[in-house]
Parts: sequence; structure tokens; C-alpha cells
Amino acid sequence: MFKPMTIGYYKQVRNNPRCKAEVDLMAGMVVVVDEAGRKAALPTAEEAKGEIWIVSNIIDKPEMRNKEDFAVLAGEYVRADFLVDAKELPIELDFRVIGTDFDTINIGDKLVANAEGKWEVAADTTGYAISLEVIEKSGFGDKGIAAVVKVA
Repeated sequence: MFKPMTIGYYKQVRNNPRCKAEVDLMAGMVVVVDEAGRKAALPTAEEAKGEIWIVSNIIDKPEMRNKEDFAVLAGEYVRADFLVDAKELPIELDFRVIGTDFDTINIGDKLVANAEGKWEVAADTTGYAISLEVIEKSGFGDKGIAAVVKVA
């Protein structure tokens, strides 16, 4: 799960609702957008170091009984937000989109995107255009974090 923590996020972050998911995705996962091909795909290891997008679809399926079951299925439209525009803004993520064991994450850790579209702790963020700095551990989505978007 994913949630912006400020109204300012909605005012300044560009989003792209025109591309379809190539694989099943969850809100908070990282994608790369191919506007010409109308596709949103998981990044390669190299693409994960670039200017990435984050899945921010809202739960718009009334048949969902449990918000944790929500996914953007392959072939469905993805609302992807351009993280470069979220510089220094706080966001929340839950453990489902974090590739590092939640219990090992500490305040001050830096997270970067991986090729599975998840966020993982990195000792060094050199070479990454986007990283997240953990500012709080929370109960968001059962086990979550608040983090500030950092742009190199």
C-alpha cells in the first residue's frame, strides 16, 4: 500500500493514468512508464536507478472486501506518479512493497528501488536518482514506514 502524507503531493506530482500494467502490481511498487507503448513495467536493475514512477492507484473495486487484497492486475490501467516531482515530500509504504525484512529497517535508513518493483535498504545510494529516507515506522498497512523522497 502507498499513501502521500501531504496535500502538496497531489498539487505538484505529475501522474500518468494512460498506461497498462504488464504484470500484477500493488500501490507503492516502482514502475517505468513507456508512454508511446502505453505500458507500465517493472524496472530492470539499471532502470531502477533512474527517474522512476510509483504506482498510486486508489482502491476503486467495490467488490474488494479487504484493502490488503487490492492489486492492479496485468492489463489494467496504472496510475503512476513521477517521483522526481515528490522531492522532499513524505510518503507512507507498507511492508508488502518493501523487499527488506521489515524488522531490520531503522529510522534514517535509505531505500532504493529494485528490479522486482519493491523498495530495499541500501548502504549507499550513489548512482540512484531516487531514494527514500525512513523517518518513522508506523502501523500503516499493519507494518509500514513514513519516508521522505530524496532526489539526487
